[in-house]
Amino acid sequence: MLTLLEPPGAKQHQRFQSGQYLLNLGGGAAAGADEEDYDDDEGSYEQQQQLQQSACCAPLEKVLDRRLVGKSSSNEYSARWKREFRKRPSWCDADLCLQQIKRRKAKGNRWALYSRSFIQKTLHSLGCFVQEHAWSVIVTMLLLFSICCYGLQYVRIETDIVKLWVAKGGRLDEELSFHKRVLESVTYNHSRDDQAAEVVRENGLGGGYQVVIQTPEYEDENILTREGLLKHVAIMEEIANISVSRYGINWRLSDLCFKPAKPDTSDPMARKFEGVIDKIIPCIWITPIDCFWEGSKPLGPDPPVNKNKDLGMLALAGMLDHVDGLDVSWKNLNPTEIIHGINRIFSLGTYALMFDRAGIGKGYLDRPCIDPLDPDCPRDAPNYFETCESGLIDKWVEIMEQRGEKIELMKVEEFSLFDMDFSSLFNRKKRQAESIEKAAEIDETAQPQHNSTRLETIEISHTDGPTVNPSNISTPTSAPTMSPSKRKEYCYERHGSMLKWMAKLENRSLWKQLLGEKAGPQYPNYSRVMSDGCGGFARGVLQWPSDMILGAAKRDEAGTLQSASALQSVFLVASPNDVYLRFKTSASLLSKPQLAQVNWTTSAAEEVIVSWQRAYTQLLYKHKHNFETMEDGSEKERRTIHPLASTSIADMLEEFCQFNYTIILVGYGLMLVYAMVTQLRTERCLPAAHSCMGLAFAGVVTVTFASVAGLGMATWFGIEFNAATTQIVPFLTLGIGVDNMFMLLHNYHDVVAMSNRNEMGVLLRETGMSILCTSTNNILSFLAGTLLPIPALRSFCAQSTILLTFNFIAILTIYPAVISIDLRRRKAGKRDLLCCLTDPVEENYRQSKHQPERKPMNGEPSYRNLISKTRHHKEIEEVDDSLSHGHHGFLEDVVPYTLHAAIRNYYIPFISNQCVKVAVIMASVGLCIVAVMGMQQASIGLELSDVLPEHTAPAAFLKARDSYFSFYPMFAVLKGPYIDYPNQQQLIENYRNTIGASKYVIKNAKGQPSEAYWLGMMRDWLMSIQNETDQAIATGQIDVAGATIDHAHMSNISDAALTGFKLLCSHGQKYECAGRVGKVRLVDATGVINPDGFYNYLTAWFNQDNMMYYVTQASFFPNPPSWAVNVSGVVPPAEPLAYSQIPFYLTGLTNTPVIVEVIKEIRSICDDFTGRGLPNFPQGMAFTFWEQYLHLNGNLMQAIATIALAVFVVLSVLLFNPWAAASILAILLCMTIQLAGFLGWAGIKMNPVSAVTLITAVGIGVEFTAHVVLAFLTSLGNRQERMAAAVDRVFVPVIHGALSTLLGILMLAFSEFEFVVKYFFVVMSALIVIGLINGLILLPVLLSLAGPPTEITPLGNKRCLQLPPPVRKSELDEYEDGPMCYQLEALTGGSGDRVQSVVVIKGLTMYGRPL
Repeated sequence: MLTLLEPPGAKQHQRFQSGQYLLNLGGGAAAGADEEDYDDDEGSYEQQQQLQQSACCAPLEKVLDRRLVGKSSSNEYSARWKREFRKRPSWCDADLCLQQIKRRKAKGNRWALYSRSFIQKTLHSLGCFVQEHAWSVIVTMLLLFSICCYGLQYVRIETDIVKLWVAKGGRLDEELSFHKRVLESVTYNHSRDDQAAEVVRENGLGGGYQVVIQTPEYEDENILTREGLLKHVAIMEEIANISVSRYGINWRLSDLCFKPAKPDTSDPMARKFEGVIDKIIPCIWITPIDCFWEGSKPLGPDPPVNKNKDLGMLALAGMLDHVDGLDVSWKNLNPTEIIHGINRIFSLGTYALMFDRAGIGKGYLDRPCIDPLDPDCPRDAPNYFETCESGLIDKWVEIMEQRGEKIELMKVEEFSLFDMDFSSLFNRKKRQAESIEKAAEIDETAQPQHNSTRLETIEISHTDGPTVNPSNISTPTSAPTMSPSKRKEYCYERHGSMLKWMAKLENRSLWKQLLGEKAGPQYPNYSRVMSDGCGGFARGVLQWPSDMILGAAKRDEAGTLQSASALQSVFLVASPNDVYLRFKTSASLLSKPQLAQVNWTTSAAEEVIVSWQRAYTQLLYKHKHNFETMEDGSEKERRTIHPLASTSIADMLEEFCQFNYTIILVGYGLMLVYAMVTQLRTERCLPAAHSCMGLAFAGVVTVTFASVAGLGMATWFGIEFNAATTQIVPFLTLGIGVDNMFMLLHNYHDVVAMSNRNEMGVLLRETGMSILCTSTNNILSFLAGTLLPIPALRSFCAQSTILLTFNFIAILTIYPAVISIDLRRRKAGKRDLLCCLTDPVEENYRQSKHQPERKPMNGEPSYRNLISKTRHHKEIEEVDDSLSHGHHGFLEDVVPYTLHAAIRNYYIPFISNQCVKVAVIMASVGLCIVAVMGMQQASIGLELSDVLPEHTAPAAFLKARDSYFSFYPMFAVLKGPYIDYPNQQQLIENYRNTIGASKYVIKNAKGQPSEAYWLGMMRDWLMSIQNETDQAIATGQIDVAGATIDHAHMSNISDAALTGFKLLCSHGQKYECAGRVGKVRLVDATGVINPDGFYNYLTAWFNQDNMMYYVTQASFFPNPPSWAVNVSGVVPPAEPLAYSQIPFYLTGLTNTPVIVEVIKEIRSICDDFTGRGLPNFPQGMAFTFWEQYLHLNGNLMQAIATIALAVFVVLSVLLFNPWAAASILAILLCMTIQLAGFLGWAGIKMNPVSAVTLITAVGIGVEFTAHVVLAFLTSLGNRQERMAAAVDRVFVPVIHGALSTLLGILMLAFSEFEFVVKYFFVVMSALIVIGLINGLILLPVLLSLAGPPTEITPLGNKRCLQLPPPVRKSELDEYEDGPMCYQLEALTGGSGDRVQSVVVIKGLTMYGRPL
């Protein structure tokens, strides 16, 4: 039956006391509390409310009081929670603290408590909702996260290193995209398609530049030897012969390389030779073997030009008598003689003049041979080994006969009139098509012949053997009995075999017998030959400085080259658009007739180029010279051949940017093991009910799933993945994300012990504030990292920001829902993981929670007592006066021999010692001083080789280049179309000379930049045209008085003179000869091109001197219009150039500081000339990858200042305590300085990657400081006691968080990217150690000395804060509909008491007595 205890009119205070008395008898939520827990002298609740309202003066405070105060009641919690409140009131419930302030029982930072109350109530409501609807929350959040994960199917991994490194929208991006924008914006003129500019575009890795470096087998070994150079020749030949099949067509380097265009001639008969000349025109190589005749071997053409079928007319005219055999290639070709021969028969216009100006001469025939014993070494070579006239060949034949060895005779193939293809004069196209088809068949069935002669083997038995045809056996014939022609044939047949015999090592002992007193083969002094660099096939304009082709060169005091340790060759591949144009026209289709059946586009051309580049790199990656055969037959990698193509780094990044699921699974597995082991609690060798292994497992899985969903959301946002995403983000976010899990689990045990309902609300209310502070600042720190203008790092920081946000959401929603489900198991007394088993100890504990808790006795452990152990000057320990007012100083027992016990019993007393504090501060100051010294030791830089996996071939190439070469190409780009080229010629010349004056620019013997440029080449050509015109005027071929060409000499005037006449008459769109011929000069005495005809001359030079245009790499756009000398009328003027460039080669760029110095120097020059009316900018690999160092310090300081300000503002807002925020910020800045000093002392260079770690250190450091400061703020007592309470409260979870972060990034140590190991694993590990030192050692000391005041202080000299009286339910729940009824079940009044039921309805307390 129910009995009414208090009538409706009873006093509130009496009713409260009686109700409380009954609750105390029962042992319910307030069991164990006594009257000392509450204030008993404040009268009725209505009086308290009136007192509160009278204290509220500001309208804002009234609103806040109405919304935030009085929503919690002190009778809702257990006695243990109340004791916790007395120690850490605002940590437990800020609302109750505000109630006490309003009741004039305490004072404090009301605004901080308002903020805390709002956050706590929000988190409490969230926790209660999650606990009540656990499964709904889990399903809903998993569904939303799964939708985000769906975005992963659209993942795009960016491997273009330029896009990863160059900030979009910045100056570099604008400059790199300038050419593309010009192409899109400028109207294209109607110039010939096949004459379009073949632009060698800079894309950061040299664009069309493909490089191969040869290094010695042993360090510091001289590579300028016969063997070393011949190895390089063989490699270059292999490269030239690489063939890929696309669209049913075989493509070779000669099809794709950058080379001058074929001549444009007006003579119909001369056009018959265009195809042959196009085959002979070689690719432009930059190679050290160009110093020697062997440099001609890779140039081809392959297959060679046939003397009978392709050059029959020239052979008939005797122009190819110098070529032995029928095959014509650069090995035996005198190009100038052939071109002049063709020009004598058919007019080639100014093409022959161009050959003379280019200094092509005899090609390679007059260059020394690396190996004079090469049978093909030409007679014109300086070290040609002569064997016929000296009679050595006769002596050798005698020796061979004496030894019974065979002699291989070389068959002589002579030109035959009957083999000549006369149909070529009438049906050239048909013959070319047949020739191409035949060549294609040869390519498919056999290897091409590299020699112009064939070897015919004659077998001679050493002993008795089969009969040999005597006619095939060489016999010594006396020289006097032979005619000169027979003698020549005799020597030719045996010369090659003799040289091969001499080259064999086993025959070297017979040289003395053969040579007698005569000189043997003369090997060149390789170092001396290469001392001043080498010249290409056109030595007049193509000069390769030694710095460009020789690595680690050593010279004597006189500057003569002594040795070198590496060789470098560079060959240029044309752009896709250029290759497309090359084979687009019908004339070009003759060489690739199958293309007529193919949809030939720029994309198709790009596919062909990329396929060839990959075949090139794969061939050299697996080259035999990169492996050493061991004694057991196994092969050991020893790379001496290092290739690099434009696709190399992109391909490598694409391969290694994929997620390494094995490492990820291992890393996450280790995290699972660590989390579960740390949360394991056993009872009788089985997991106890209060063990949290299942929750640890669920926490790691939750963080993992949230990270995956975050990556999916990043994909939805269009953020591209890169190496940082796949190699770093999964581990970094895991390590940071599980910190909050450990914080929740650490407090979860206490909450379960202190509360019987709404546990998740209480858990989030007490712990959520710390999680909110740390997570917010972590997110802000990575968000600040996006201020660095590096796309790859921006993507990394943006993705980390999103992932940490998802982790934060998951920790506040999914994970509490999982905990609430696990809580049901725990309340049921079931074992962890083994839910079918009951834990008897937990069952007893669960029952004991309903028993009255004992009051702590005087003298039991307290923070004050704990600290007082270190105060040696006190002989008598004062009794904590808080015991007279409650249990503020009571400490819960800890499990012995645990980390928590060690912290409480040893660490806190140790750090509370005054001498220790002084030592800590002095050590911290010393660390900062050492760190500043380390910062001064730090250098800047990030080598490209550091960004690549260490064991890869591209990384080996970059290391070889960094070790042996400091050469970088560069272009100075002129930004049109508003440059006044005609009248700014001198300014352009000064611009080039000023850049060329830099000590880092490679120069020729005249002190000028080594590379010719278009304006100078155009001027030289115009001067040669002017000279031809002057000669024509002097001989009367041009009539100056009539400004006409004498008709009598019309057929005899040269094309150069005719071109000069037309140029003199052309200016703009006008064609006026009168008053100009003989008076106007194309180039004046000062070297300035006539301005009024400048664009007309530009058209003529572009068309007539096309090879020189290609050599200068001018890259005009728009291209000048097509024009030929036989076209009558005005030479059409070119449009103003919107784009042109001047090439340079830089050297001496050995490290980042030097490169930055070069960039500053050249940038200042460019800016100066831009200000003088010449818009320009530099472009090249050095500028693309190193210019960001110009602004690195500024960007870094800006980012650190931003995140520091953000941390200060966020903490100030959340804590409403600038003092506390400043304390945290001071420690964070100290950590940042120490981390920067560590980078310097550890030799880790400052670059954008390390800058990101410094920036994020400010935010991540909050993990080590915010928990401590928050616990310090919410504790009561003096600074010493509050420091002890804070350390005791958060030390263990902070340590677990640090170790979990370290474990999360542990797998980064096994990354294949060195920069991941060096700049993330090492640096982040150092950050964790520095954070622990400052957060758990220095910060507690500073707080104990100058920490911010507590958020609330009890009045009346009390050392604890008592609970306010319970709030009436009618007031607490006035916003709810209907009466509130609380049923307290299973209440006992102590041992042996009968079960009773107590019901509280709207202030009426009733109990039921058993019948």
